[in-house]
Amino acid sequence: MTRPRRLAPHTVRARLTALPGRLTNPDTAPAYTDVEFAEAVDAVIAPRGWELLRKPPASDTARANVALYMATTVKAALEAKARAEAAAEAEETGMAPRDPGTVLGEVIDQGFQRFLQGQFVPDRPVKKPRGKGPAIVKANLNVRVDQGLRDQVAELCPARSVELGWTVTPGMVAMAWLFSEYGITEDDQIGVTTPAV
Repeated sequence: MTRPRRLAPHTVRARLTALPGRLTNPDTAPAYTDVEFAEAVDAVIAPRGWELLRKPPASDTARANVALYMATTVKAALEAKARAEAAAEAEETGMAPRDPGTVLGEVIDQGFQRFLQGQFVPDRPVKKPRGKGPAIVKANLNVRVDQGLRDQVAELCPARSVELGWTVTPGMVAMAWLFSEYGITEDDQIGVTTPAV
């Protein structure tokens, strides 16, 4: 499953800033194609799209590190996919590529918002049966997420744990969202298969 293209806030703002010039003087060479302008407009008029127009925080102090413990093959695949997104975004905007952890953190922020709105129910974490299948090497994927959203998710987790019948944590919500967004399968998670990059 391929994750649909998601425009970063600064990409949307850059396109929308260039759009009036294109509309008032259509003969000039556009900074972006009509399709790229349309993508930016579509992103803003989508539900909660207005959030893309907010200015980024002045510093990173409002973001908290979350360590997500997962198979190293899954971690490598997520980082590679985020790196590719960052490279495509940098090519389009002319800015330096962003860190994969930053890209993944923004994706998790969207998952946290969906979880808080009741639009996302995380899957129960997959565990490999003891003694079966290949040994899994695991490592932490460190991402920085919105501290306020993380705190709200943490407050909601006890109620969701009762509803779902397993212990829900912000980290579990973050991983479930990343896995669903990037097409990481259960077999990928337990080391039976290697995620496609």
